[in-house]
Parts: sequence; structure tokens; C-alpha cells
Amino acid sequence: VPIHYLDKTVPFDQLCALYRFADSVLITSVRDGMNLVAYEYIVCQKEKHGVLILSEFAGAAQSLGAGCVQVNPWNVNECARAIKYALEMSEKEKKRFHEYAF
Repeated sequence: VPIHYLDKTVPFDQLCALYRFADSVLITSVRDGMNLVAYEYIVCQKEKHGVLILSEFAGAAQSLGAGCVQVNPWNVNECARAIKYALEMSEKEKKRFHEYAF
């Protein structure tokens, strides 16, 4: 299954395992503070270099900048294109994104 949606609390150690396993994560905050989920995902991807797709409205978008694919979460087509881009990204480009974010 390409996408798993979990609408429940997950213990932190299991959450870190999910972050580590994921090829990409989509964070679609429409109004937010810093959003630590983005940073947690980046740290858990130290060796795999998964791609962070992040709302341009999330506070973390300011500091992660070129280390993530930024989207307007209100634009469904843009989000769909970002998911496709992230999943088809070359390993070299994934590594470049991750090095910038980390």
C-alpha cells in the first residue's frame, strides 16, 4: 500500500520507526508553529534520505528551505505533483535535499 494514514496516537519509538521506513512524508499544515514532525522525520532519515514534503505555511518551512519540497496545502494538484516528484527523485537529489535540511 503506497499511503498509510494513521489517525491514532503512536508511541514515540514506533513513530521513529515509521519515519525511518517512509520514503517520503507529507506535512500539510495550514497554520502552524515550528512543527517538530518535520525535524523528527529529517533526523530519522539520516541514512535513507527520504523526502520531506512540507506546507509553505509550516514554521519549519522557513528554516528547512531548500531541504524540502514546499507546497501550498490548499492546492491539491500541487500536492499530488510533489508526491510524484518525491517518489521518483534520484538518490543523488534525495541526498542533496537531506544534507541541506540536516
